[in-house]
Amino acid sequence: MGSQSSLLPELPVIEFSLENLNPGTDLWMSTSKRVVFALEEYGCFVATYADFTSQAHNEIFQALEELFDLPTKIKSRNASEKPYFGYSGQQPSMPLYESLGIDDATTLEGVQSFTNLLWPAGNERFRDGVLAFSKKVSELEQMVKRMVFESYGVKEYCDSHVMSTTYLLRVMKYRAPEMDETNRGCNVHTDKSFMTILHQNQVNGLEVRRKDGDWIAFEPSPSSFLVMAGDAFLAWSNGRIHSAVHQVVMKEKKPPRYSLGLFAFHSGIIEVPRELAGPENPLKFKAFEHYGLLRYFCQDGVPKDCCTAQAYCGI
Repeated sequence: MGSQSSLLPELPVIEFSLENLNPGTDLWMSTSKRVVFALEEYGCFVATYADFTSQAHNEIFQALEELFDLPTKIKSRNASEKPYFGYSGQQPSMPLYESLGIDDATTLEGVQSFTNLLWPAGNERFRDGVLAFSKKVSELEQMVKRMVFESYGVKEYCDSHVMSTTYLLRVMKYRAPEMDETNRGCNVHTDKSFMTILHQNQVNGLEVRRKDGDWIAFEPSPSSFLVMAGDAFLAWSNGRIHSAVHQVVMKEKKPPRYSLGLFAFHSGIIEVPRELAGPENPLKFKAFEHYGLLRYFCQDGVPKDCCTAQAYCGI
């Protein structure tokens, strides 16, 4: 792994603006080709949103600081029966990392439930800010999904897939390492989501591993979002899409790294569209239940640093 981000290769950058977001236009189709290529070759790309303002960026991270300043006892109220959906922190193996999960983050009910749990008297500013952010980012997720489905000739399945998608917003904090402390914020892994979209403050740390083994450092900006394919997307695409391997390494003694990740999960059974399997590309994955994939990943003895879909539902 390289020690200086300037020596590392760069991730593909794709602009999402009003001009190229009109389905059926030449610009939409050319953007779709770039999206599919990036997801197949890198498992991710950087999406720039020109209309995501610096003010919106600053407001959401001010909300995160307020959240993480709460006592651990209060943050621990964020519990869930779903693995990785609740509070995580104070782990000896990952001392720099702390995170909370907001389930159904694109619905008022989901965000209100989380807000009431931590602020029984209410916190409308936090609630409204998180809901607006989640809805905006979910629009990007659905747009990318539609581009891929159309490019693969299976757009008739897209609407039902979108209707079956629910979103988890994980908010994360990585503090700088102290003397003689590990600088690893998060271990090498792939996401179990269908797709993950990350947004972070101006503190570096996230790195993505290319297929050839080289590491790429994600250089954030207020208008940039990292769109990553998860293991469920890889399986659905019959192996066409690459699930990005990534990690967080806190190399610099800087203020905390704050990050938001919108994770898309499918509430039903995921199966490879029949159009994506045939004599030249035989079926590689059985139909599977998405949360079953997540629970399988949590079992002892299951490798955490590679694609879980192959072990769980591979043929």
